[in-house]
Amino acid sequence: MTPDLAMTYCRMIAQTLGLDQVGLQTLVAGTGVDVDTLQHSDGFIDWPGARQLIRNALQLTEYPDIALQTGLRALPAMHGPMGIAAMASPTLRDAMQLFARFNNTRTRVFNTEMQESDDRLKLVLSFAYPQDEVVRFLTESAMASAYACHLVLRGKPIEEGEAHFNYPPPPHADAYRQTFKGTRIVFEAPTVALCLPSRYGDEPLPGHDRDLMWMAVQQCEARQESLRRQGTVSDQVLALLHQCRGQSSLETMAERLHLSPRTLIRKLKREDTRFQQLRDQTLSRRATQLLSLPHYTVSMVAEELGYTDVASFRRAFQRWFGTSPGRFRQGNN
Repeated sequence: MTPDLAMTYCRMIAQTLGLDQVGLQTLVAGTGVDVDTLQHSDGFIDWPGARQLIRNALQLTEYPDIALQTGLRALPAMHGPMGIAAMASPTLRDAMQLFARFNNTRTRVFNTEMQESDDRLKLVLSFAYPQDEVVRFLTESAMASAYACHLVLRGKPIEEGEAHFNYPPPPHADAYRQTFKGTRIVFEAPTVALCLPSRYGDEPLPGHDRDLMWMAVQQCEARQESLRRQGTVSDQVLALLHQCRGQSSLETMAERLHLSPRTLIRKLKREDTRFQQLRDQTLSRRATQLLSLPHYTVSMVAEELGYTDVASFRRAFQRWFGTSPGRFRQGNN
């Protein structure tokens, strides 16, 4: 399965719909993934599967603004290390540049480019597929997410912004105006883009943390490299770790790959990585996702990740991000 769309985003569609078990079965029908994968995987879904899931979602709801509502859920922490790097950036301009640089670690459905003129900062979205109801859904969702992320990053409302869409006003155009408050909606624009006054770019971000930013950037770079090496042993290990939420030993992983532990170690070394490094990558992503959910306490996250005590989890989190789980959570609120 090619990594076209992070499973996290599919999970947010399910959460927005508020589905029960029967509804979840309907949502994943014909997608190539099962309900357990949808609910727990930190991996990806391919484009045919993503298309089918979105079509299923549209059949499951009567609300035309479901994509916009889904996008509003996709706050910075839900974008994995890319979102963490943006939150820890010194200025909004730096954050936008990181979103553009690392967007391909979360999706291949569209590319993101940052453009700057004398009076405007633009985050431009270019989709890899022709406009249809599925791409329209993803356009609405991605733009609503970009808007919500910038609200969180700034910590204050957006004024004098513009949200550009490259199609005519849909029947639910009024929902756009409710979603993108403080921005002017422009339909039939040349490109899909979120435009902000250039002066916003120099604004210092309240969550700036240089060490945390660079650690997150390193994780993004590692993920980019992993995606470039499709079919490698490390990519297979990551996929299996995502399935078991990081709770696997080297011996168990080697058995699943029909290798001896020694052979697996050797193959990973050739790819300049180690099993523990890949396991940490999986666990750290899961930790940030759970900590972004208000009903999860630190002790609950530790238990979910398989730690025998909270102290061990705190030490691991400090090693991953150079900060404590509590401080991370405060910066994300």
